[in-house]
Amino acid sequence: MQVNVKKLVHKLSLALLCAVALCLSGCGDIRELKVTSVQVESIAPNGLRGVNVWLAVGIDNPAFQVSLSEIEGSLKLSGKVLGRMAMDPFVLHARSAEIYHLRTTLNIEQGVTLTEMLALTDMETLNKCMVDVSAKATLKGGVSKYLKFNDIPLTDLL
Repeated sequence: MQVNVKKLVHKLSLALLCAVALCLSGCGDIRELKVTSVQVESIAPNGLRGVNVWLAVGIDNPAFQVSLSEIEGSLKLSGKVLGRMAMDPFVLHARSAEIYHLRTTLNIEQGVTLTEMLALTDMETLNKCMVDVSAKATLKGGVSKYLKFNDIPLTDLL
């Protein structure tokens, strides 16, 4: 019995595409993920140009378990990066609405003046700020993807 390699590859490709489509069809709920609350629990200096911020973040996750790691971001004003952020990794539990206690490190970029930082206290200046965020999302089975969002208006997050 001779095996037709071309037909076998075609069938395996079709099966793989069906499996991917099935997996992706279950991903619709992840778009319904909501941040329900953010509260600053404490702030502590981290060197001369940074702070550690402990947050209590309420997240409603109607989807499956997702591990988030390599969470980084930057705050920009008129294209200039004022500061960078890094957050400790954490796991969003499946089908839950929980409060997560997270540590975030904020660092002011070299070359950013005190005047530029004080300008952030003005709401008009804050309206001009943009945020870039990236993270690695890993599903319980080990499949992961890097997520990157650029130029999100800061006011959308506040």
